[in-house]
Amino acid sequence: MTIRWCLLCALLAAPSLGHAQGFEDLFNTAALQRIDLLLNSRDWEKLKANFQENEYYPADVRWNGQTVRNAGIRSRGLGSRSGTKPGLRVDFNRYAAAQTFLGLGSMILDNLTQDPSGLRERVAMRFYERMGLPAPREAHAALYVNNEYAGLYAVVESVDKDLLRRVFGGAEGNIENDGHLFEYKWRTEWFFTYPGNNLDAYAPFFDPVTHENASATALYAPLEAMFRAINESLDASFVETVSAYLDLPLFMKHVAVQNFLAQFDGILGYAGANNFYLYRFENSSRSQFVAWDEDSAFRAADFPILEGHDRNVLMRRAMSVPGLRDAYFDALRAAAASAAESLGGITWLEQEIQQQRSIVDDAMRADALKPFTNEEYAADADRLVEFARVRPAFVRSQIP
Repeated sequence: MTIRWCLLCALLAAPSLGHAQGFEDLFNTAALQRIDLLLNSRDWEKLKANFQENEYYPADVRWNGQTVRNAGIRSRGLGSRSGTKPGLRVDFNRYAAAQTFLGLGSMILDNLTQDPSGLRERVAMRFYERMGLPAPREAHAALYVNNEYAGLYAVVESVDKDLLRRVFGGAEGNIENDGHLFEYKWRTEWFFTYPGNNLDAYAPFFDPVTHENASATALYAPLEAMFRAINESLDASFVETVSAYLDLPLFMKHVAVQNFLAQFDGILGYAGANNFYLYRFENSSRSQFVAWDEDSAFRAADFPILEGHDRNVLMRRAMSVPGLRDAYFDALRAAAASAAESLGGITWLEQEIQQQRSIVDDAMRADALKPFTNEEYAADADRLVEFARVRPAFVRSQIP
């Protein structure tokens, strides 16, 4: 290890001083966190050996001198699952009812195995937040398991009722977080075509995070009605009919920001819709998309600005409505302008990438468990910097 990395390890290991540490400190974007997991070594080996399973194991979680005892950890992910460097879900209340940490019931430790730069997810979520769209908070962390360095991870806020309270909570105690939240589960190519009136067809795709024990009718009847409206409403009444289920200009903004980030595996993904949560508001039929899993963002600086539009039924029909088409291009222009905002000779997006790169560089290079070389990491990080320099002008040049 380099002297710089050893010094960084010592700083990360030092106890925190001053004010009590909280949620904002854990997701401090200007610092590399240190998170320790302490568990039976046999359990850790079993978790890695059975990484395709969702079995929980008890562990203590330590951060900045604070320890949560008897949390539950398990392997997680789809294509990112690994027996060498496992992605992890941490449930603080798995074995101790109602236990939380910094107000969180759970958190994700993303192993970053699908992103050689280690930067995509963190920077993309920060940009969603900058553009006023709901997204989980993230920070980079050096993970230690039983005092041994386990690699560079991203600590990610779970999309759950705690996040809903933060992003949708109303004023005067009217908290908006008790609606129906679904995690979208990719099973096969699906482009928002109508699955039919059998509610059983919706359950494999939309996994309830809240109200898990509600009836199929309560969970999925509004989804059936929404996708029927998307597919079968007349052109003349499309906006009015679908607006009962979605804020269409807000949807156009979401996919425009996702397109600016060149996310090719999102709502308009190459293999069908993917990587999102859907939240249906309390006492309402209207839902909103929530960003998730941006490891595939920053695909290419010349990523087409209409990518995926014709395949996805909702997007294809929305783009045929002049007002919604304008909303899409307006949001795309706004994203380009925000990313290219000059901050003392450097754009916001490049500064964000360069800052995060400087934070993770030593930890990434010291990560012997990552599935790529340090040369591949450096080259991919360079590509993100080039993306930041080129993408805004390319997008502006392509808008009619």
